[in-house]
Amino acid sequence: MDMDIINGLINFLVVALIFLAGLFTAFMIFCKKFKFDKKNIELYGMFLHLKPSSLVAVSALTINYLFLVWATVSFTGLNIIYVAFTLILVLISDISMDKFNALPKDIGITITNCLAIQVVYLIYDYLTTEYSSIMLFIILVLVVIFIFLYYTYNLFKSINNVVIDHKYLKKKKYKV
Repeated sequence: MDMDIINGLINFLVVALIFLAGLFTAFMIFCKKFKFDKKNIELYGMFLHLKPSSLVAVSALTINYLFLVWATVSFTGLNIIYVAFTLILVLISDISMDKFNALPKDIGITITNCLAIQVVYLIYDYLTTEYSSIMLFIILVLVVIFIFLYYTYNLFKSINNVVIDHKYLKKKKYKV
C-alpha cells in the first residue's frame, strides 16, 4: 500500500516535469514571435508584475490543478496522502496571499475535489470489475469531463482572485 502511494507520487512528479518542459517549450516558441512592448502580450506581462507571494500562490494553484487532473485520470482512487498534498497546496496559496478568511471556502472546495476523485474511481472500478457497459463508460467519460471543467473553473477563479488583489494590476484593469 505504501509503495503504491510512493509510486503514484513519483508518477505525478514525472507528469509534472513533462508538463513543465512542454510549457517552457511553448513559451520559448511563442514568445519569440511577440515583442514585449506590444499590447498583445498583456497576459504574460501580468505575471511579470506580480509580487513573489502572488507568484507562489499562482504556482501552488497550478500544481494543485495539475495534481487533481492527474489523480482523476489515473483512476488510482483517493488516499490520505493525496488529500494532504492538495490541502497543503491550497493552504500555501492562501497563506502566501494572507487570505485567512478564504480558508474555509477553499478547504470545502478541496474536500469537493477529493470526493470527485473518489467518485470517478468508484465508477471506473465498478466498470472494470463488476459490470461493463457502454452506458456506464459514457457516464464515466461525461463525469470526468465535468470534473475537469470544474477544476479548470476553480483554477481560473483562484488565479483571478490572486491577480485582482495586486494593486498595480488594479490600475491596469486586466480582464482575466
